[in-house]
Amino acid sequence: MANLLDRELIAEIRRIERSTGRHDVLSGFVRTLESKLADFGAAFSDCIARGDTATAARAAHTLKGACHQLGAQALGDLFDAIERSTKGGDYADAKRQYDGGASLIAESLDALKRA
Repeated sequence: MANLLDRELIAEIRRIERSTGRHDVLSGFVRTLESKLADFGAAFSDCIARGDTATAARAAHTLKGACHQLGAQALGDLFDAIERSTKGGDYADAKRQYDGGASLIAESLDALKRA
């Protein structure tokens, strides 16, 4: 897999940890991201089933931003594609992309935890 993480962003978060004396900033963000990712599939499918496509797109958009801010670029790009498919009305493609991204999600979370 190509670069999963933007090491410069990770280094910036680590600098913030050092300057504030808090060594749990990145790990806290990663735990929150992991929880949101675990909930996404079911919540997304529920939104689509209810016809709430705006909330489904917003959920993908939120994860895209969170991933990019944490330096998980490839993962953010996955959720960008899911968001675009959702906004374009291709919900089956969005679901396929999410399901097909399972290994990317796992690898990205693992990389973030080791960063």
